[in-house]
Amino acid sequence: MANEQAQKYFDTLIANYDIFVDAIEKANERGIKVAKELASDVVKGQREALELGKKFAGEPTDYAQYYTAVLEATTAAQGRALAFTQNAYQEALAASTDARDVVQQLMEANKATAQAAVEAAKSWAAANPMADMMKKGFEAMQPAPAPKAKKEKATA
Repeated sequence: MANEQAQKYFDTLIANYDIFVDAIEKANERGIKVAKELASDVVKGQREALELGKKFAGEPTDYAQYYTAVLEATTAAQGRALAFTQNAYQEALAASTDARDVVQQLMEANKATAQAAVEAAKSWAAANPMADMMKKGFEAMQPAPAPKAKKEKATA
């Protein structure tokens, strides 16, 4: 019986650990996703800047082309910045929701762990002859309760 309770206790500890590891993996995946998106946007921006430079070098006196190319590059950069900001915000919201869910799962799992620990301790105490001797020894060392004084009623 004691072994079964100890196994249940360790199973709940493992479940807590799994919840924690899953949360870390999700956060890591989110961070990687945002970092990859940022790197991709930087690469796109760099390529557009190089293409713009190439256009200018090809025809430096065509001001109409210059204005159009700069406007297109600026608009594309603003679009990427807005999309990145929106995605980063969505990831932050999702991370907040995940964190709340993980805290709730851990609270529930910790209740189960505490209950399993209590049951394991009770089982161990019941199976261990030394535990009963210790309990009786502690009880014997407690001071005896003081006798209660009787109250007399006052008569008027």
